[in-house]
Amino acid sequence: MAGIERVLVDLTQVKEALIPIIWVIGGPGSGRSTQCEYLQARHGWVHLSSGTLMRNEVMSGSKRGSQLFSVMQSGELVPHAIVLDILAQKMVEKVQGASGFLIDGFPLDMEEATAFESAIVPVTRVIHLKMETNEMFDRLKKRDNFDDQPNSIQKRIETFTAKTLPVIEKYCHKIVQVDATKPVHEITEEMLKALTGELEHGGRSVL
Repeated sequence: MAGIERVLVDLTQVKEALIPIIWVIGGPGSGRSTQCEYLQARHGWVHLSSGTLMRNEVMSGSKRGSQLFSVMQSGELVPHAIVLDILAQKMVEKVQGASGFLIDGFPLDMEEATAFESAIVPVTRVIHLKMETNEMFDRLKKRDNFDDQPNSIQKRIETFTAKTLPVIEKYCHKIVQVDATKPVHEITEEMLKALTGELEHGGRSVL
């Protein structure tokens, strides 16, 4: 999909803001977006979901969105450069007045992680919402997104296992693990503690 439209983004404002960047990583269906929305509402952080941004681009009817549709529907991977373009555009749009960014569903793999830190800024902390793969599949089957078909779900889970788990291993010094099978409100509190430094082995506060 080398022909997908690219956009040049000036990231100066984001780089100069010097605000915390949190990657929220978890397998498909682990509840990343739900948790980030709660934290955004309660604490004013800017929540960006790579999956939502991709779907919004598709639904916008843009040329780039049309090009992305067939890729996402089949469960194939959107090219790294395109994901970073769309994410960077939204960060520039939202950085004014932001106290930090919660970026969920990103990075997919080490290539995206390295590209993000090289092009934008180093990540401050990584929260891993941990869940077994069978639970991921069961949760996604109950949703109604156009890209939540059984075959594409399985591909996304396999991709997470093969490509994203190595990111978690690489960034172990910045990772905080949170059990994604707990009740929603408990997960929210643990994620907040992961940011305030109150979670055991969670590092210092970034709020």
